[in-house]
Amino acid sequence: MLPRTPIECVRNFGIVAHVDAGKTTLTERILHATGRIHAFGSVDDGNTVTDHDPRERARGITIGAAAVTTAYAGHSLSLIDTPGHIDFGVEVERSLRVLDGAVVVIDAASGVEPQTESVWAAADRHEIPRVAFINKIDHPGADFDRAVLSMEETFGVVVVPLVVPAPSGLRLVDLVHLTLIEPGGRSGHTSSALPSDLVSFASARRERIVEACAAFDEGVLEAFVLGEPISPELLLTALRRGTLSRQIVPCVGGSAKVGLGITHLLDHIIALLPSPLDRAGVHSSAGTTHVPSPQAPLVAYCFKGVHDGYGQRTFIRVYSGTLRRGASVVAGRTQKRLRVGRLVRIFADAVEDLESAYPGDIAAVIGAPLATGETLSDEGVTLEGLDLREPVVGVALELRTSEARNRLAAALKRVLDEDPSLSVSTDPETGQTVLRGQGELHLEVTLDKIRQDHGVEIKASPPRVAYRETITQSAELEVRHVKQSGGPGQFACVVVRVEPAPAGVGISFIDASEGGVIPRAFVPAVEAGVREAAAAGGVFGHPVDDIVVTLVGGSFHSNDSSEMAFAIAGRKALLDGERLASPVVLEPIMQLEIVSPETRLGDVLGDLAARRGRVEKLGARGTQRIITARAPLAELIGYVTALRSRTEGRGTVSMTLAGYEAVR
Repeated sequence: MLPRTPIECVRNFGIVAHVDAGKTTLTERILHATGRIHAFGSVDDGNTVTDHDPRERARGITIGAAAVTTAYAGHSLSLIDTPGHIDFGVEVERSLRVLDGAVVVIDAASGVEPQTESVWAAADRHEIPRVAFINKIDHPGADFDRAVLSMEETFGVVVVPLVVPAPSGLRLVDLVHLTLIEPGGRSGHTSSALPSDLVSFASARRERIVEACAAFDEGVLEAFVLGEPISPELLLTALRRGTLSRQIVPCVGGSAKVGLGITHLLDHIIALLPSPLDRAGVHSSAGTTHVPSPQAPLVAYCFKGVHDGYGQRTFIRVYSGTLRRGASVVAGRTQKRLRVGRLVRIFADAVEDLESAYPGDIAAVIGAPLATGETLSDEGVTLEGLDLREPVVGVALELRTSEARNRLAAALKRVLDEDPSLSVSTDPETGQTVLRGQGELHLEVTLDKIRQDHGVEIKASPPRVAYRETITQSAELEVRHVKQSGGPGQFACVVVRVEPAPAGVGISFIDASEGGVIPRAFVPAVEAGVREAAAAGGVFGHPVDDIVVTLVGGSFHSNDSSEMAFAIAGRKALLDGERLASPVVLEPIMQLEIVSPETRLGDVLGDLAARRGRVEKLGARGTQRIITARAPLAELIGYVTALRSRTEGRGTVSMTLAGYEAVR
């Protein structure tokens, strides 16, 4: 078990990047370099520590954020390996919500990629200081300087390289300490003085660091102006100030695959990223600031929940106070007290029992019924929750057996507890149970969980489009319902007028009959029959909408008329009247707000036109174009995936129902 570390020596950080940039391999190398594991696994072989879920190993990608804790140079390092696929952005969002810093991994050959932009924006929202790791410098096509330039151009930041590739060979130059780093030795690398042929190269590169630091550090500026030597200690002090204030982004080059640059990255994580003390506390919804002190009242945030072999395991970040095993705490949302039965430190899918968790610790509570976004405290404090994107892709759930229906509700509750970016609803038009998520892969993984983890045999299909129908003209007709079968008969006669109504009115019924031609007791039955027929489906089998039905007259029989007879007449009146009034099918029309890179605008607009979309407005937001449009829902099945494909993952869309229009 790891010993307790002073809070100033705690570093909580996430590893974030585009998919396949090397996050999980870097995590594996960090654990190996710090002695937490003795043999490192491979993503290709499916045996890494953090990608422990069978679904991750089968697909070769990270799906759920995995937390691990290790120690290095007297510091405690809690890191979270996050997914890089856009469908699992909630894992990045809720991880950054509780972390103090981030390591952004950039592929040296690809530079900034689409999902890098998304995770960078998330880090900006949470005001997270960053260090960049330019990975895969040994791969064909790698260009360290071009990768740095892509960061500066895309994000508008000052990137300061600290460890850079040498001009030739698989070697690195430490510009802060002016040393050469080469593969080899027990630690995976050796450090030595710079050879003469690299002195001028390193000196020129070091000038850039000095100039960047002189812009905000008086000590470096004074030494630079006076021409005095600038020590590594002075530079690191300035670099830390610039990193914490987010004026600069330091970067380190290396290769996670061969283990080059890993310990230097660790050194800069410790030297430059914040401790919990540097983040100056957390603010509650009541406006109170809670400082990171073990003696302060307890405030801890629940940022993720999973159901596994340990039962319900809720990941928490302690912000202030001390959370102890067996303690009685208050859940902020419900204001109910609960007992912390078991407290553990997380190591991917394994746990280590803890007696206490202190400010800055990332731990887990096992067994307690806690939801994502809950706050644990001594005094009923509530912290701000997550701001998540609305689900944009849906599938209809179809049960294979009646037995599965009994288990589906419990399975859906668990997957929604674990992943708040999902939603489940029953479509009132079709009666289907619809599961919605952030993308097709997101839903595929969720369905796998329902089948494999919860044993529910379920089939998924695209949701049915809820068509409706209406009329375009007016008509007046008489409908008679007469039935004689020996004994009491049935008689009802109604005269109705059907007319189109404005969109959104629904079915409007007006009684304009006079003189008691139909007894008042039977009029509600006529209306009930009209509405029943409209809901059951009209001429084309879809619910009828936006019609005014006026009861003009009719007649009755003193013995054979009844409420049932007039209800039947009302149903026939609606259906026959619709046939006479030029019926049309209505389809749902969605209001869209599409965000697209400027460079892909033409492709997006062309695809939208092919889907019978109508552009209403074009706007701009920075380098992005905002398209406001309308399109039929039937044409938007699979649109999210198509949009991401056309925009290299950079495009997003939000949809709301705008109304119904006649099918063109």
